[in-house]
Amino acid sequence: CPRQVALRLTGAKAYPITKQQRYQWDIAEYIEETLMRALDVANLLCEYQGRIDITDRENWGGRIDISHFLPEATDTLRIVEVKSTDPNSFSYVDFPKEWHVNQITVYDHYYDYAGYKRGTPTLTYFDRSGRSGNEPKEYEVKTDFERIRPLMDELDAMRSALPDLPPILPRVLKEFKDGKDRVLKQGPAWQCKPTTKQGYCPYSGLSCHPNMSWNKWGTRHDGSWGGWTDSANLDDVSAWANENAHEALLAAL
Repeated sequence: CPRQVALRLTGAKAYPITKQQRYQWDIAEYIEETLMRALDVANLLCEYQGRIDITDRENWGGRIDISHFLPEATDTLRIVEVKSTDPNSFSYVDFPKEWHVNQITVYDHYYDYAGYKRGTPTLTYFDRSGRSGNEPKEYEVKTDFERIRPLMDELDAMRSALPDLPPILPRVLKEFKDGKDRVLKQGPAWQCKPTTKQGYCPYSGLSCHPNMSWNKWGTRHDGSWGGWTDSANLDDVSAWANENAHEALLAAL
């Protein structure tokens, strides 16, 4: 969220880090270190927490979790970003996540391979709970830095405009199960959930005040051949969809 980045840069008031967040970070670091040591024992580790120098932009940088040699081609380096998630997300969320793809694309573009061949970067997801059956998921990422460059330009423009803040994330349209029915609601982006409610944003409700209500736009009864009924305002739904919705939702509407 660009607004969250801007609030952090301006030192805005935020909720303190919770014990649960600290626990999650500790587990994530433990997973990274375990993978790093396994690669080291196999004599494949190149670098752990290697610095990314983005020299053509001010105030940019990062650290790559792991870079290692490929077992079948030790003249080739590959970078790996390790992500941990809760068991529900691990089972039901589509991976890889777009913002993780963007991150590793930037890292791959700027990483110094020191003369080695460039392997395909990888995102590796772990269930931090260790639930049985949730084996790590690994995704090779086809990078496209030219797609990312405009996003970086937008963030640079936002930084140069501080202390003015970008707008709050737009509200989203989402479908929920309600018994045998499906309910169409409009509400806040998931990133806007306050951290006090096991959410994502430490500024929500303090330095940023998104509209957290959920507006019911309609109900669709299972087995019916009709469209959305009850409180649906199809003119509003269609207008919103034409501006924001995914093609699949447009087709459904």
